[in-house]
Amino acid sequence: MVRQNSKISFKDALQGYFPESDIAELDSDLKGMFETLSGHELAEAVIERVQRYAKDTIPEDEDTPEYMRDDFGWLKGYGTDEFKEIIRDELRRYISGFIADEHREFIVRCHARGISTSDAVWELMTADKTMNRLAQEDAMGGAALGALLVHRLAYLKPGSARWPEKKYGSVWREERERYKQAVRDIPFTSQVEQVALLAKLAGRINHELEREVDSVKDLQILTHSLVKTMESLRKLSAVDEQQIPVNLSAPQLVGVLERLTLALKAPGQTAIEGETAALVGVLERLTLALKAPEQQANGTESQALSGEVGSDGGAQA
Repeated sequence: MVRQNSKISFKDALQGYFPESDIAELDSDLKGMFETLSGHELAEAVIERVQRYAKDTIPEDEDTPEYMRDDFGWLKGYGTDEFKEIIRDELRRYISGFIADEHREFIVRCHARGISTSDAVWELMTADKTMNRLAQEDAMGGAALGALLVHRLAYLKPGSARWPEKKYGSVWREERERYKQAVRDIPFTSQVEQVALLAKLAGRINHELEREVDSVKDLQILTHSLVKTMESLRKLSAVDEQQIPVNLSAPQLVGVLERLTLALKAPGQTAIEGETAALVGVLERLTLALKAPEQQANGTESQALSGEVGSDGGAQA
């Protein structure tokens, strides 16, 4: 324990001027605790020792009632903020010793579910007994501990410069796949379900409009709802025109068909239900038919057709 005659002035304490012997004794005691204890038991022992250090170092106010001098009741009295700051400064130095692999894995799984680091840390402080104890006001306090943990655990996600892929990569992928499966199982999260629901809603609104509406206000509300529903339905069911080019010129379409034909005839091409050869033949004939108008314009249609149709190489690129 800290010697009772080692107390210093309140001013010096706030400025961090503690006797070296007291600090050395505190560090020695805490080191022993980290070597022999773990989890919630470790947190309780360390917090109590740091509280005793602050209490034995800082002189009590003579006006403090006796009942507040026992069992650290002084934390509720005069100078509370200053005492808490001393305690938190000491605990901050040892916070790494409380972070276990199970805490890191918890954060990795939270990140895999799309949870932010700050929210993940809050869940950790709520669910884990050790972190919950450290988050109490007579220890680190929730805000201070949360900020410290966010800074130390934010790297536990892919893309971070310090992301430990070898240690947590499989954990991340496992949790990510579980999360994606859970999301898929939630009703109305798929686009198909949403389109079907909106279509059903649009039908019901339209049915109400076809009936005699009692008031102009009701008519306006139903009409507005139908317009909004149709807008949402159009956005969800719209086809990206860039993905399906429908305005190809004849030469462009010929080029597409020729490339597709060559790809199907490439060595090692897997048969599509045994009909690859037939499909290639159809594509070749279609390509020739599309070329025909251009060849007619050049006055070479009959020669080109007879030459290409009779060849074994198919359409010429």
